[in-house]
Amino acid sequence: MERNEKELKSAVDLKSVIGLKSVVPDTPENLNICKQYCGTCPSLPFSPNPYLFCARGCSSANGEKKGCNCPGCPIYQKYRLGSLYFCETGKAEERKE
Repeated sequence: MERNEKELKSAVDLKSVIGLKSVVPDTPENLNICKQYCGTCPSLPFSPNPYLFCARGCSSANGEKKGCNCPGCPIYQKYRLGSLYFCETGKAEERKE
């Protein structure tokens, strides 16, 4: 396993241990907003179903990182999300202050 993969796995394992949960609600309204941005994702060469990766988790099939539309999405701005590529990294998580 490569170093980055190990670091990502460690981060995912840590999230489950400390009980962080998604900050983005999985609602029909958020889904409709997401479809406007995620539907044209340059990193996913296929339909990004089920969309709303920031609330639902990783895509079942990974693409190649060619850019991320998430920062332009109103959901990203509303919930002040700070990372990219939720299709690969999974749900946006609460941050402990």
